[in-house]
Amino acid sequence: MCESEYESLKEIYQVSPDFVPRPFAWGRYREPQPEIYFLLTQFRDVGGQPAEPVKLATGLADLHQRSKSPTGKFGFHLATCHAKIAQKVDSWEDSWCTLYSNHLGHVMNLAKPILQWPEFDLVCKLTLEEVVPRLLLPLQSEGRVLKPCLVHGDCWDGNTAMDIRTGEAFVFDVCSFYGHNEYDTGNWRAPRHRLSNKAYIRNYKKAFPVSEPEEDWDARNLLYSLTFNIGNTIYIPGSSQRQVVYDDMTTLCKMFCASDLDQALKALQQDPEGDCDQEQATAGAKECGSGEEEEEEEEEVI
Repeated sequence: MCESEYESLKEIYQVSPDFVPRPFAWGRYREPQPEIYFLLTQFRDVGGQPAEPVKLATGLADLHQRSKSPTGKFGFHLATCHAKIAQKVDSWEDSWCTLYSNHLGHVMNLAKPILQWPEFDLVCKLTLEEVVPRLLLPLQSEGRVLKPCLVHGDCWDGNTAMDIRTGEAFVFDVCSFYGHNEYDTGNWRAPRHRLSNKAYIRNYKKAFPVSEPEEDWDARNLLYSLTFNIGNTIYIPGSSQRQVVYDDMTTLCKMFCASDLDQALKALQQDPEGDCDQEQATAGAKECGSGEEEEEEEEEVI
């Protein structure tokens, strides 16, 4: 965890040195027991939290725009950690759809044995197999080019602040990778966060225009919120996000695969002991990795 944050901070610092505390080192204490690690960074005096809308949105958009993937692909050179979750972003992919499908599928698989909820497993499967390709493949089809941007990875109220000395916004507690810039704003959707104030997303869109197809933005934003809310569901004591996540995935499925959802729910009611496909993450990734001809065929069917 300390290594992943150090590497994330180092990557951001190279692009936007004023936007994060400077990282110096990470390591393990010499004593063999208990096993304790440290992260050493520059001290930044925290003022107001969260950071102000204009300055946070401008700073984040600037990071997204000026960052450059070392491979020209989506991913990262190690698995970074969102709280207790080691994110499945430690590969380099030409397709953002593939990387996000792997990442979301991994988080879903962590949640399933904890929630033990057949309906949840069902909408997870449909979300990966139907919704993710429908929303993310068009970002890189029909001549569209999607730039891999360095993302914060967990940009919420508590990980942003105003610097008392400089009066500028800065961020910390990062779990970065190269992805779609809009991913960072998925965590702003939740009403529990003050970053859900519309001033944040409005100013971000001014600084970094919405990706095409623009009409899919809200559905993509809802899709990107899933990884954060599922993490909250399984690791935050007393979390109320369980039903929220299920409802959000159900909403997406009703938008893009309503008949499949109806059929699957009916089948589950008829066979409540039946198991959902446990390989949905792999299936979703295969859909995202399809060739252009398959992408066009899928879009025509949908």
